[in-house]
Amino acid sequence: NCITDCSILNQSTCLPIMTKQVVMDQEEISANLWYPDGCYNASLFKATEGYRQYQQFSILMSQLMIAVGVLGLCGNIFSIFVLARKEMKNCFNHIMIAINVCDSLHLLFAILDAIRNSFGEYYPVFLLEVFPYFHYPFYRISLLASIYLILSVAIERYTAVCRPHHYREVQANSSRSLLYILPSLGMAVVVNLSRFFETETAKLCVDLSACGPCHDGPVWAHYVKPTNLRLDKRYIIYYQTWTWVLSTGIIPLVMLMFLNLKILLSLRRLRSRLQTKVVKGNKQGQVQAKRLSQQSKDVNLAFILVSTVFMFFFCHLPRLVTSIYEAANIHSILECKEKGQDKTPLWFMYVTAAVQLLMVVNASVNFPICFFAGQSFRSTTLQMIRCGWQASQNGREDKKEKGAQEGDDDHPVTTAGEEHVQDNDNENNKNKVDNVSTVEDTKSVYNNHTGQTITSL
Repeated sequence: NCITDCSILNQSTCLPIMTKQVVMDQEEISANLWYPDGCYNASLFKATEGYRQYQQFSILMSQLMIAVGVLGLCGNIFSIFVLARKEMKNCFNHIMIAINVCDSLHLLFAILDAIRNSFGEYYPVFLLEVFPYFHYPFYRISLLASIYLILSVAIERYTAVCRPHHYREVQANSSRSLLYILPSLGMAVVVNLSRFFETETAKLCVDLSACGPCHDGPVWAHYVKPTNLRLDKRYIIYYQTWTWVLSTGIIPLVMLMFLNLKILLSLRRLRSRLQTKVVKGNKQGQVQAKRLSQQSKDVNLAFILVSTVFMFFFCHLPRLVTSIYEAANIHSILECKEKGQDKTPLWFMYVTAAVQLLMVVNASVNFPICFFAGQSFRSTTLQMIRCGWQASQNGREDKKEKGAQEGDDDHPVTTAGEEHVQDNDNENNKNKVDNVSTVEDTKSVYNNHTGQTITSL
């Protein structure tokens, strides 16, 4: 059976009406909105002026997520190419590449999620069909992988700064970065395995051909709905709420606070030693100079980590606060939902929408942090920009000279001499033979001095 209710279609735009308008004034809505047990009528709540303002705010957050996400994607892709250069090769930068990849995936899914929530008509149908197995789980996996990789960077810097002797022993291992990257990715997948079973795609037949010129016949409308697992009360309490709060918030934040405190204390001592040490001119002094240079690099990389963690705290603390609030009130919220009502406060909806934007911001600031806090990253980036600019200038000069030479070829220089040849055997007439020798210009071969080529993923 197909849906034939014409009230769900906007005849002027031919787009579906997401929610039916409740024909009641605001005073009447307020009088009937709340129940004695603290729950409220969800249908009446969506007709309030406060909820309409929240919808506008949510659309604004989606627009900002798309704009910031696109800029962040460009910055992350450029950062990957800078960090992948030969002179930037080390364990720390390899982990940073993995962070940029995960953040780029998170930005891509965040952009798609913003389009699906606020501009659903532009969300591709084929993505909606694979939403439970692609968009929904990997959106969360990419977030958790980025969190665990930041924790891995903190552990790596803690080893370099606080345990330098052990760090020098394992530094020669070229595959050491995989010992940080693979467990982080594996843990992110394991924690989110059940996400693949939380949603499912359904479809229904909609025939609005009798409602006007918008539709010629029946069509299949795809939509996403939660599975029985996602609606299970115990699953919501123990996994969806508490496991997620602990694995993405409390445990990583506590570990990052401890590691960064240790790193900052060691950095103070290390910087004072670097300022007071005097390098001798003998062989032992050369070894000491090399060691001091490495320690100076470790200090700079640690500053990148501290800046990254500071931004992480700024963007993730609101998410942690809202998650803890939800976990503390989850029982009363579920009791209201079992009655077909709701208890989610309006301020919580505002904060949740803003938190999604903060997640996008956190995934988009990798390039600014590395550029302003990292000396090697900044110098390599400026070198790439200079090489690219020089290559473009050389290309323009080559085109100009090639065009000038092609103009000269249109007017070749020729010399002609006439020779009169007498044929004594057969002819008495004089034949004039033009012997034209063409002097061709020799074209110069110009070498293009190009820098590193930057391609997009």
